[in-house]
Amino acid sequence: METDRIRTTGSAALIRRAGWGIADQALSSLTNFALGILVARAVSPAGFGVFTIVFATYTIALGLSRAIASEPLLVRYSASPSSMWRQGTRLASGAALLVGLGLGLCCIMAGWVTRGALCGPLVILGLTLPGLLLQDCWRYAFLARGSPISACVNDLVWALALFPVLVLLQRGQPSVTLLTLAWGAGGTAAALFGIHQAHVVPGLRQTFTWLRDQRDLFPRFLGEFALSAGAGQLTVYGLAALAGLAALGVFRAGYILFGPVQMLIMGVGWVAIPELVRTLQSSTRRLLWATTSLSLGLAGAALAWGTIVLLLPSSLGVSLLRAMWVPAHHLSVALTVSWVAGGLIAGAAAALRALAAAKSSLGARLIGSPLGVVGGLFGATINGAGGAAWGLALAGWIEALVWWRQLTRALPDRDSLLPAEASASGRAPVLSGPRAIPEECSP
Repeated sequence: METDRIRTTGSAALIRRAGWGIADQALSSLTNFALGILVARAVSPAGFGVFTIVFATYTIALGLSRAIASEPLLVRYSASPSSMWRQGTRLASGAALLVGLGLGLCCIMAGWVTRGALCGPLVILGLTLPGLLLQDCWRYAFLARGSPISACVNDLVWALALFPVLVLLQRGQPSVTLLTLAWGAGGTAAALFGIHQAHVVPGLRQTFTWLRDQRDLFPRFLGEFALSAGAGQLTVYGLAALAGLAALGVFRAGYILFGPVQMLIMGVGWVAIPELVRTLQSSTRRLLWATTSLSLGLAGAALAWGTIVLLLPSSLGVSLLRAMWVPAHHLSVALTVSWVAGGLIAGAAAALRALAAAKSSLGARLIGSPLGVVGGLFGATINGAGGAAWGLALAGWIEALVWWRQLTRALPDRDSLLPAEASASGRAPVLSGPRAIPEECSP
């Protein structure tokens, strides 16, 4: 029986994996940012609005695919032997492909019904969505295997396939349909390359087996995604309605200043989940120590970056944001406080994912998401963008307490399972394979 597992010892190996995970997240974020800039420069404002709708549709599909396929794979197969990892990856990638096929068909039908400017881009999105979602699933599979460099290489393949085509298109007068085709085709090329990297073919026919085996996780992961996405949209629309579009613009400009912190928390957060799953094989005490260190590290990084933003020379700030610099800079203290809380939340959320405590993380999200909406909108009614920033900061710290309370409640449940699992198998319990742990033992 194959028992090779990912090495967990050695701080150098851990640092390398974390570094490659952050690099992968940075490459993915920068690719999307650069794509938006290129499209904005190439098409009319109305055309950019069409592309915004297309990209938002893709983002929703991506969240659904991650909740159904990618996140359960990361939770359940990050400490498993290679043979089990391949089996889990085959099932999860098949599920992601089926989600892409189903939602892609919906996009094609929506494009056919709407006609007009949205028709072509939506149809192209529908045709390429299976490849786009499969590509994202490979990223999570490589993280679960402990090989974030493979995820980074896959994203690099997408970028290399995408940008030469975009540059050539910009020499003429490209339409949103052609730009969407270049983007979707690049992602599909990376998805096909992922099959070669993983040496795994998606098991499309066994999707219902995957859904049955992960039924204790993915419905709650879907609930978390719906709550998080819905809360974000409500805050944006509510701020615009209560304080005006100018206040919303200032608020978004302030968040741009903290883009590196967001990228760091996202990158480290997803890399941390498989590492914490492997740490859990030793003891929950080590898990708690690692989670505390992770949270304090992310919070300290947010505090350090906020200090840099506060001390940034006005000349440099004006060159970055021009007229938006002064009002956005006024939000720096509140946003620093908010992102420090975000670092604390990210650590607890990663630990609950590692524990597969889907009910606990959903409970935290059920409290935290509405709390953020209420805090942001109540602050906006008092003092516009500044009030919204402070309202979100206060809500973030309360939410951090909720997440850590959920984590400390989930740990004793896991402690009670460890001896029974160990005695049954003769070795340390492994969070791999279908339903490896009960549902009661996220960002």
